[in-house]
Amino acid sequence: MTRHALLAIAAVFGLCVAAPVQAQMLPDRDQPSIAVQDSAKTGERTYVVEPGDTLWSIAEGLYDQPWYWPSLWSYNPQITNPHLIYPGDTLYLSRRPTPGATQKAIAFAGSRFEPQKAEPITLNRRVGYISSRDYRESGTIESSREERDMMGTLDEVYARFRMKRCAEQEQKKDSDTYAGPCVRDGDRFTVYRVERPVTHPITGKLVGYKINFLGEGKILGSQKPLTSMLLTRAFSEISRGDLLTNLFEPLSMVPAVQNKVELFGVVVDFHHETTAGGQFQYIYIDKGAEDGVERGNRFEVMWRGDGLKGGQVKNLKDFPDEQIGVALVVEAYDRHSLAVLTQSVREIERGMPVVMAKGF
Repeated sequence: MTRHALLAIAAVFGLCVAAPVQAQMLPDRDQPSIAVQDSAKTGERTYVVEPGDTLWSIAEGLYDQPWYWPSLWSYNPQITNPHLIYPGDTLYLSRRPTPGATQKAIAFAGSRFEPQKAEPITLNRRVGYISSRDYRESGTIESSREERDMMGTLDEVYARFRMKRCAEQEQKKDSDTYAGPCVRDGDRFTVYRVERPVTHPITGKLVGYKINFLGEGKILGSQKPLTSMLLTRAFSEISRGDLLTNLFEPLSMVPAVQNKVELFGVVVDFHHETTAGGQFQYIYIDKGAEDGVERGNRFEVMWRGDGLKGGQVKNLKDFPDEQIGVALVVEAYDRHSLAVLTQSVREIERGMPVVMAKGF
């Protein structure tokens, strides 16, 4: 007898037939408590941030190990500050494939230390750094419209700039002779606070400053010496005495470009507080735009010596120079550059020599 016939008989005699139900999957006790889903566009595993979440807690829920949070951050370059994620943000839980990337067969070279000539395109995350020149030209928040010491998003502040105001120049008869930068209504600036100075490891001269990004602001009125500014974004509390500089792009693509000149320099410092660096870390190099360095140029980090004893050998000049890393310039300042290590075969240290070979 068919199912429809049985249902008809049950209806005639007033029998109650239970409707079929779908089985529900019970959560696996061995699996993380955080639920993930697949992206509707790409099919990748994603997670939507909820109130109270941090990268630490999400990594603990997903991997049962909170110390994996840097890997989770690396999968999400749209997050500029790992301590600031917001409810509703979408996190990717694995490394995203490069569009158009294809599998390549493994090719074995004569030596894994053979100099690399690849031309990468790097996704650059703007790190907290400012040159000494930009620091000298920075503005300063002196007071606020609101009755408070700590300011945040949509608060209004009053700032004084070291650079000239455009409104001031327009009032002067010789304004057409001034061609330098000036502050005008509608200009946007980054709010920052100095963390520590960066000095050259050999000469001891000041190179720049490591800074903390605090937020962004927009000039509302620049007619008076104290300009009024609206804080459009605040990543942290903003106080009187905090500084203002040109607006930064948090992320940018940096393609490699051919070196036009040959230069010799040294590794000045690392952006992160460490004694040695490796691949994907940011370094400072003591050559800049005035020396002919451009964004996208590449420096080769060189090393000479014994693998066990390092440079502490009697006949150091008899050893060949070895390329142990390649650094791509992501920002060229006047006399120095910020670069990211795209390749390294051993640890990079402060004071190591670098070469920008012409045509590389």
